Amino acid sequence: MALLAASTLPALAQTDVLTGMWRPLSRNEDGSGLDGDYAGLPLSAAGRLRAQSWAPENFDVPEMVCRPHSWDFSLEAGAAQMRLAAEINDPTQSLVAYRGRLSMREQETTIWMDGRPRPPEYALHTWSGFSTGEWDGDVLVQTATHLKENYIRRWGPMRSDDATVRIRYKRLNNNYLRATVIVYDPVYFAEPYVRTSLIWVLDPNLVLPPYPCEEATETVVEHGKVPHYLPGKSLLPAQDPKESDEFGTPYEARLGGPETMYPEYIKKLQPFPRPNVKKGPAAERGQ
Repeated sequence: MALLAASTLPALAQTDVLTGMWRPLSRNEDGSGLDGDYAGLPLSAAGRLRAQSWAPENFDVPEMVCRPHSWDFSLEAGAAQMRLAAEINDPTQSLVAYRGRLSMREQETTIWMDGRPRPPEYALHTWSGFSTGEWDGDVLVQTATHLKENYIRRWGPMRSDDATVRIRYKRLNNNYLRATVIVYDPVYFAEPYVRTSLIWVLDPNLVLPPYPCEEATETVVEHGKVPHYLPGKSLLPAQDPKESDEFGTPYEARLGGPETMYPEYIKKLQPFPRPNVKKGPAAERGQ
């Protein structure tokens, strides 16, 4: 009877694992709520300096007004609706690629499934990069290279243009999709950064809205100026040793690094001085 019941469960073809209209389950982004908190990020020394140099006015630079979130960022940020579709070669009925689109800032990705070679290292780097896909059982693994530098959180931490991003898509109970993002960055990370914090829900009635963006001068940042902080001069609250989040997190933990990713780091936190705990919770972070 068990075998008979199992045989009646709906089965998904490989091309159906990703395809569909997906909406994100609501969630808050990771982090303490303090801008400039890098705890849990395996930053290298170069990655920490790069993050600490970031200033909020960076978003007001005219060239960056229409800069998209990266695909791997929005898979975990949760503000966008998503469409994933299969491109089929009609004469052979073979799968050529998966085409993905996220409504927030109109991000796109193409996951080539036809075995085409990866471009040479000197090829153009873009916001979407170049992605190939392969199956690991019932998990689709997307490997993206040739990416432009972009942020992994919106208050400074970056991945470099030398990074390789691997995303594992797993269909759960037919109506849910989990995306596990793994970033390998030899420049800004000392270890791979793994992030699985969002579940997508199948929603056939979902409609993706357009997201037009036109570059315009609506900023006080002077032309040719690059907003930044010098080393040790960041004004972000988490970079102030006297500032605290609602948990009283020690300042040292907010500097990030590979060891801050693991539970064993909790013991190392104990002798660190703790700032005064805020009375109220940190404000919910927007998108």
